[in-house]
Amino acid sequence: MGTTASKPKLKFNLSSVAPAPGSTDRGNLVKRAVDHIENEILQNHLAAGDQLPTEHQLAERLSVSRTVVREAMRILIARGLIETSQGRPARVRPVNPHHVVHALGTFLQRNELSLLDLIEARRPLESETAALAAERATLEDIADLVAANERLKAATTLQKQLDADMEFHFGLAKATGNPIFGMLLETLSDLLKQSRRVTLQRTGKDVALDGHRAVLEAVRRVDASGAREAMLAHLSHAEQDLQEVYENDVQED
Repeated sequence: MGTTASKPKLKFNLSSVAPAPGSTDRGNLVKRAVDHIENEILQNHLAAGDQLPTEHQLAERLSVSRTVVREAMRILIARGLIETSQGRPARVRPVNPHHVVHALGTFLQRNELSLLDLIEARRPLESETAALAAERATLEDIADLVAANERLKAATTLQKQLDADMEFHFGLAKATGNPIFGMLLETLSDLLKQSRRVTLQRTGKDVALDGHRAVLEAVRRVDASGAREAMLAHLSHAEQDLQEVYENDVQED
């Protein structure tokens, strides 16, 4: 006797997002839909590549209009949680930290932040990065840091100096073994480039090299405290340079 194949079940239950009686505020309905679907994804009830119900099915299950569903989908796409393609239902997007990094980086760029604000943020982030790098760096990590410094020493243009300088700082983040440090540094990368461009133009690469070498030597010694202090001293020099630039700009105005 044959068996009847069971109909695949949806992995998530949308009934809990049904609007409250009498609720007609479209903005509120969109938010409820977004929050519920986002929660299902974050709790791994929906995995990367899983297909969402069709627009019509979502509208029925959420007791909202298809216009509300479309708005919710646009928000989820913007957040990097789902993706769509022509003629196919939406799917859960694979985890991509660069989407978040780009969004936060754009936010920072669009706000009126000074490069001195950046230095304040870099102190706790990069000093701890250097300390952890000292505790965890592999021989390969140390070789990469040495190579970055050699490229900075040999660099003959501002752009090459900037690239090598950034490479050293990202190398420290990699050496921590914790990818979050690299992600956080990446969100600041555009501001970091602006800051380093100013300081390299003002003092040249030798000051940067001295700071890098002090950090690197502490990393080689597996001296977390020394690496932290060396990074703080390196950032202090950068802060002084930026402060002088701002003071000169004010005097010229």
